[in-house]
Amino acid sequence: MKLLTDLSVTARRHRPAAAPALLLDFARQAYRAAGVPVPLSSVLNFSRASAAVRGTAGGLLETAGPDVLRLDHAFGSGAFRGALFEPAATNLLSHSSDFTQSAWSGYAAKPAVTGGQDAPDGSLTAMTWNCSATTGGAGGQRGGILVVGGSVSGVATASVWLRASAPLGMRFGHSDGTSKAITVTPEWQRFSYTNVLPNTQNRVFMLYEDVNADTDVFIWGAQVELGGSASSYISTGASPTARSADQPGLTGISGTFDVTITYDDDSQDKLAGETVSEGWWPALSRPWVKKLVVGKEAGR
Repeated sequence: MKLLTDLSVTARRHRPAAAPALLLDFARQAYRAAGVPVPLSSVLNFSRASAAVRGTAGGLLETAGPDVLRLDHAFGSGAFRGALFEPAATNLLSHSSDFTQSAWSGYAAKPAVTGGQDAPDGSLTAMTWNCSATTGGAGGQRGGILVVGGSVSGVATASVWLRASAPLGMRFGHSDGTSKAITVTPEWQRFSYTNVLPNTQNRVFMLYEDVNADTDVFIWGAQVELGGSASSYISTGASPTARSADQPGLTGISGTFDVTITYDDDSQDKLAGETVSEGWWPALSRPWVKKLVVGKEAGR
């Protein structure tokens, strides 16, 4: 007897997940609309009326021209941080890297500052002073710089780039009462301090040391701006200088979508049911965006 067996196996056809309506992967510089690679300029309009500073993959700072999107990297390591989108800001200090100018007063004795030193942007615009050459003040041997600015009010952030020929303790902030102890090392670091102005000493920027040691302090890029954090450096000359806002906007897409934004620290914002139209851009929790995904359109 012959047995015949007929086995039929029916499987559900695999359907790949639909590609997101838009993917902006700034880390990989890969941009897709409905899964198809596209030039970034075809899906993102961008403008900025002024130049602005960014970090390079080589670990230095550089200035990007107006209307140039900044793909920003961490100073020193060159690690990618994200596309940088900042609001407008103003450096309220004049002569932000020339501390010989009269706008910079001494604390308590103004150091003899000389220029021509290597700076974080690769230029020779940093300055230096030697701690053993300063005298005065309640500490006996003390020297530093400060700026008086009674017209500044509200939350303000002071920042500055510093390094030293040997590890050095300094005091940095707005004034004696609104400042903090910092340790300056032989590697460039950007220090920042935030507090409310005005203060009782009518100061907006203060940096000093009182070790009286044969140690060189290197300094560059001082900044005071309104707000609770230090934004990218704004170089100034004889007067305060503004950096224009980065102004991005999506183009060629409209509808209601779920949107996911991934930041430099890998945190995410997930926005449900966003109405996206020409020129739309999300409110950001952080200024560095590594990836933006506009998902499948609602109802499809």
